[in-house]
Amino acid sequence: MEIRQTLNGIDKSRVKKQFNSAAETYETFDFLQQEVSNRLFDRLQDILVSPRLIIDLGSGTGRAGELFEKSCKKSEVINLDIAEDMLIRARDKKKYRIFRRQKFLCGDIEAIPLKPNIADMAYSNLAIQWCPNLRLAFGAVKDVLKPGALFIFSSLGPDTLRELRDVFSTYSNMPHVNTFLDLHDVGDILSSSGFSDPVIESEEITVNYDSAAGLLRDLKGIGAANADSQRRKSLTGPARMRKILKEYEKYRCNGKIPATYEVILGHAWAVKTVKKTEHTLRRLK
Repeated sequence: MEIRQTLNGIDKSRVKKQFNSAAETYETFDFLQQEVSNRLFDRLQDILVSPRLIIDLGSGTGRAGELFEKSCKKSEVINLDIAEDMLIRARDKKKYRIFRRQKFLCGDIEAIPLKPNIADMAYSNLAIQWCPNLRLAFGAVKDVLKPGALFIFSSLGPDTLRELRDVFSTYSNMPHVNTFLDLHDVGDILSSSGFSDPVIESEEITVNYDSAAGLLRDLKGIGAANADSQRRKSLTGPARMRKILKEYEKYRCNGKIPATYEVILGHAWAVKTVKKTEHTLRRLK
C-alpha cells in the first residue's frame, strides 16, 4: 500500500495562536462544527460501545464533552486541546465539583501526553486536519487507546472552501486557503497506523452567506484562518481585498454566496499490532 502524503503544510504554532485568540468568540461561529459533531454522534448510536474513559482530541470549548456527559452517564472525559485558552473557556463553563467527570489537558494530538493503553474511545471533531503530520497523530491516538477501542473522527478534505481558493488564485500564487488531505490518504494512513476495519466517508456541506465578507468573519471567529506554512505573512491590502470579495460574486446563486466544505467522517478500531486491512471509502453527494 502506497502512502502518498502525510504532511499538509500546516504551521502548528500559527494554529495554536489562532485558536487561543478565538476562544472567546468560538461558540458564536461554530455552527459547522456543531453540525458535524451531530453527525458523528449519530454514527455512535449505531456502534455498540460503553466507554469508561473518552479522550476528546481537539476539544475546543468542550461542547462534545457536555454531550458525552449526558449520553454516557458513567464515562469520564479528557478534553485535550493545543490551545490553552480554549480549555480555560471549557473549564469555566463547568460548575466546580470535587469528583467531576471531565478533565482538561493542554496537549498536541501528534504527541498526546498520556500513558499508553488507557482510553476506551478517542473522539475528534474537525481537529486532525490541523495536524501537520497525520501519521504521527494517528500513531499517538493508537498508543493511548486500549486494544479494541474505538477511534471516531471527522476532518476536512481538499475540496473545502474551493470557491475561496479559486478567487484568491486569481490575485496570488501563494496559498491563502488551507490545503487538507483527501479521504484516500486518511484511510491509508489510518490502516497503516495500527487500526482495523476503518470506514471513511466524504460528504459535502454548503454554507450560504449574504456576502463573502461574512465567510471571512466566521473563519476568523473560530480561529480557522489560513495557517499554511507557505502563506503570505503580510496582510492583504484593502484595495485587493475589495477586488477579491467582488470576484467571489461570480459564485452567487439564488441571492447567496456559497462556501463548500468537504467533510470526512471515519471510525476504526485499535489493534495490538499493525494490520493491513482494506477500508471502505464512500463519497456521499
